[in-house]
Amino acid sequence: MTSAPPSSAATLASKSTPSISASDAVLHIESATTIAAPCQDVWDVLIDTSTWPSWNTFVPRVTIREQPGSDSQSTDGLSPKLQMGTKMTFHVHMDPSSASEQDVGLVVAEFEPPSANPPKPGRIVWVADLTAKGSMPAFLLTAERVHELEEYDVQEEGGQTKRVTEVRNWEAQVGYLVYVVRWMFGAQLKKNFETWVQDLKQYVEGQKTDN
Repeated sequence: MTSAPPSSAATLASKSTPSISASDAVLHIESATTIAAPCQDVWDVLIDTSTWPSWNTFVPRVTIREQPGSDSQSTDGLSPKLQMGTKMTFHVHMDPSSASEQDVGLVVAEFEPPSANPPKPGRIVWVADLTAKGSMPAFLLTAERVHELEEYDVQEEGGQTKRVTEVRNWEAQVGYLVYVVRWMFGAQLKKNFETWVQDLKQYVEGQKTDN
């Protein structure tokens, strides 16, 4: 565990995803916040999609289509918790005030839970699932999104120490259609990414208060 200031938007804007460099991205979106809770608590909420209807106004519903190691023939029997290789469909509310949804097929490509000993940030990456029904060819649109969670101790007035978690969230997109996405939805996506981390912050900190 270390002490450090939160990442700036400029720092996140320079971050690449696993296979898309920041310099190549046609669209790069980022947001960050600090949550007054241990990293594990934030991680547990983020990877459990059954909690998302309670806090996530951008993606309030997720359908888990496939879980590695599961022999369930029904999506109803699959765990709602993300893991390496989870295939899912996000039911996206591009405009959170509207009931209309856009379905986006994704797969978890990296999954590294946080660790307290030795201290290690949590990291999860999901990317476009090219095997999903209705998915676009990679040359038209490829999207990769990274979440990193890192725990810090910060000193408050009076010398007391408080444990907080910085959440860093960014996405890179490439492909011919991304120029259209950037033109039509770029500003709204930026708002939605900011809303995502603020929703998560409010929910986790609210749970801590309730307990």
